[in-house]
Amino acid sequence: MFFRFAVGVLECVVVSDGQPGPPWEPALSDFFPDAPPDAERSTLTCGYNCLFVSTPDGMAVVDTGLGASFLGYGEYIEPLVGRLGDGMKASGLSRSELAAVVFTHLHQDHSRGAIWSGQVTFPAATAYAHASEVAFWSGSVDLPSAQPHLEAARETIRLYGAKLRPFEYDAEILPGVRAVAAAGHTPGHSAILLQSQGERLLCVGDTFYDPLQLTDPTLATPWDLDVPASIASRRVLLERAADERLLVHAYHLPFPGLGHVQRAGNGFSWKPLT
Repeated sequence: MFFRFAVGVLECVVVSDGQPGPPWEPALSDFFPDAPPDAERSTLTCGYNCLFVSTPDGMAVVDTGLGASFLGYGEYIEPLVGRLGDGMKASGLSRSELAAVVFTHLHQDHSRGAIWSGQVTFPAATAYAHASEVAFWSGSVDLPSAQPHLEAARETIRLYGAKLRPFEYDAEILPGVRAVAAAGHTPGHSAILLQSQGERLLCVGDTFYDPLQLTDPTLATPWDLDVPASIASRRVLLERAADERLLVHAYHLPFPGLGHVQRAGNGFSWKPLT
């Protein structure tokens, strides 16, 4: 699946790496163990929406999905994810022509698509990740919730080597592509802001997985390594998205993960673009 749109003169395509459906949708309680039971639903519709953007410096992709031959979440999910290559082919995108890979963070569902075969998937691309993200995964990682992601993160760092460029918050990574502070989910978790001709798109990575986290921004997941920081980042980004009326790209919401955030009482609500 793919969806084309534009941010000013920046041509964009959301390409799905997979959209697991019933009966393989994850339980809400697995993601939000502290949330009260939802009378209307018990599962979370979790997509993997990779964002391609044509910049003056070439085509870039923000996050790369899980990659093919993925078995880490159980034997049945693998055929439903790792579909980025299929979507790229259908949309006319070429792996060999990709100039940049921008990681919001190095969890496996964002980075493994770039290295799953044991070689870099996009051979001409330079990779970008926040300096704190690279330092964290390169060091001694003993947090249980980080262990499932450790192999993919370290393999990404190893395979890209000198072609992995660490950035800092507020840096312009590529023309029209800027890093925004969003730490907490991981130490270097980053939002990405696209800007062109007065139009803007905020790519929020794993700032939220589900509209429940807009209704209650204090809801954390077991994969938030620093819960207070992740809650603070989520609220700041939701406030900015709502008050500045930004178009938002949400990696894990149903395809294509594009929409707007609106204030709703003490929380927020999600209005899908399509």
